[in-house]
Amino acid sequence: MTRSLLVPRWARVLGLMLMVVVACLLAAPVGLAQDIEPEGLVPGETVTYRQTVPVNVVFVGFDRPDIDVAALRAELPASYEPIVRYPAFYGLEGRDMGLHFDFDYRTVFTDQAFEDDFFGYLASIATPGDPTLFQQLYNGMNSNVLDVSGPVGYIDGPSAEQWLMTAGEQRLGINPDKSYTIYYINWYDRPDFQFHVYTKTDSPDPDTGYNFGLLRQTRKMVAWGGSHGRTWFYDLSAGPDSWTSNYDVDNADVDGDGVADYRIPVIWEYTAGGFRDPVALSSDLGLVTRYVGINLLFTTSPLYDPLVAAPGPGGQRVAQIELFNLHRLSNAADWIDMDMIQAEYESFQPYYDWQFVLDNNRRPAPAGVRQAVRIGGGLSTKPGCWVDYGTPFAQYFCFFDENYSDFVPEYGPQDYVAAVFGFNGALKNLGGVPLGFADDNWRDGTQSYVFMFTGPEIRSAGYGFTTTAIHELGHHYGLSHPHDGYDSASGVDYGPGGDFYFAWLGDEAHSMMSYIDVAWEFGPFDRDNMYRYEFAGYLNLSNDMLDDVLAHPDRATVRELVAAGREHARTAERAFRQWDYLTAATHARMAYEAIATAAQTLGLPLSVAAAETQAPINGTVPRFIDPIR
Repeated sequence: MTRSLLVPRWARVLGLMLMVVVACLLAAPVGLAQDIEPEGLVPGETVTYRQTVPVNVVFVGFDRPDIDVAALRAELPASYEPIVRYPAFYGLEGRDMGLHFDFDYRTVFTDQAFEDDFFGYLASIATPGDPTLFQQLYNGMNSNVLDVSGPVGYIDGPSAEQWLMTAGEQRLGINPDKSYTIYYINWYDRPDFQFHVYTKTDSPDPDTGYNFGLLRQTRKMVAWGGSHGRTWFYDLSAGPDSWTSNYDVDNADVDGDGVADYRIPVIWEYTAGGFRDPVALSSDLGLVTRYVGINLLFTTSPLYDPLVAAPGPGGQRVAQIELFNLHRLSNAADWIDMDMIQAEYESFQPYYDWQFVLDNNRRPAPAGVRQAVRIGGGLSTKPGCWVDYGTPFAQYFCFFDENYSDFVPEYGPQDYVAAVFGFNGALKNLGGVPLGFADDNWRDGTQSYVFMFTGPEIRSAGYGFTTTAIHELGHHYGLSHPHDGYDSASGVDYGPGGDFYFAWLGDEAHSMMSYIDVAWEFGPFDRDNMYRYEFAGYLNLSNDMLDDVLAHPDRATVRELVAAGREHARTAERAFRQWDYLTAATHARMAYEAIATAAQTLGLPLSVAAAETQAPINGTVPRFIDPIR
């Protein structure tokens, strides 16, 4: 028998309207779906949180015929998906980061009025001085196109950045809160041009008082950004400078590794007979946009998985700092500012309960510690635990791993403890030692311990323990340098050498993770990336646990915790969509706390980000060792 279903007219109209709405949503670009109510948590699923990221590429002082926009855009990626970098060095897949960024590029050429005002502003704040050492070295090259003459203008980089951000919003229609912007600058072609460099001179080292930005010729820059927001500029008419080595136009291999180094020259070297063919300018700027701006600053990949360092529900993040004196005439604790370290991390990640503990009671350092430092520093080849790893450098890790309980006290079961070992000694007792490094466990690319060094010679170079501790803990908690990273489109991990030598440009930005030593805080790029990592990570850990919670026969007893977790997750997702990444990370962490507490209440295991597999010991894996600069 055939049945007919009579549908009221109002229901047919409503159904038609819903079909239209669904069709519109399916056809709409990703960025137009912002008002859809967020799902919050999706039990048992690993969700990929997608975001369309506008990237503005603004040309200041360039004529349109100077730039082949198609050639520039041909270098740019359509999207980016971050990975955890260190496990990949072992051939392992790290945790799915759950993030995907699609780029929406906008190219802007400024007009005469904008340029008159901007270059007039630069001239007004420039302090005249002699050419820098590296401008003089450029003048001494055999192949240089011209000689840099004085007076040279020394211009505050953060002030120039602030001017560009304000003018970009007011005059170019750029939304600085929901986009990233690169300004490429060319003052050279104007009659009011003066040779110049950029500086940042307001951040001396807190332990030694040494002002790198003021005193070091190597810290006179051609680029800057991140002091005030999501903006970075690169002035091709500034310099030449030391950091990018573009002062050297005679030698192809400037770092001496036997490989030619690809550098971006000053603008007047893009000429017939100059350092670079002028037709390469546009593609060069495309390379900088991709391999510096996008990959290293805007949407970079973490070195280690931040969620491996996640405390459990109710737990603290503890940094246990153990200092060892190998030098009789100075006390290690005199060269560390624990209040500054704690204040920086509480500002950076306020959603954690932080505890910083200093132990400086070992004078002199125990014999085993002294031997580990001598072996790790290359001063001794005496057999030790390093033999199993194939390189004496492993002695730092394996000694403190085997003797961990002798130095680090036990904390609560839900606390996460980052153990930091600092050594104060003369170079003759430290060997070929770096400033510091955040080591992995030599098996699966998860973080292990932080090691840092100071002593009379290191302090005379400007460094105590404080900034090294902040920097290396930054690595331990996940952050990469702004001069090395991962290219999602090609799957290549790279550092500043060879074809990617120009990646040193990324250091000319406000970041605790930079090597240029003129800013000692985590900047907007550091914060954006870390907050997004933890937003997606905590929600996906919560998704994994929630599946088991909802399947448990006593799930009704944790109903309120589950409801709270879901609401925090929805708040986090709304904030992520609005580029309020701190709020997103904060509520994602609160969602995790609620769902993890529910799992504990039911006797279920917590979902964690620990590696699932380990590789054989591999002493040849690259290690990110931060040198005395």
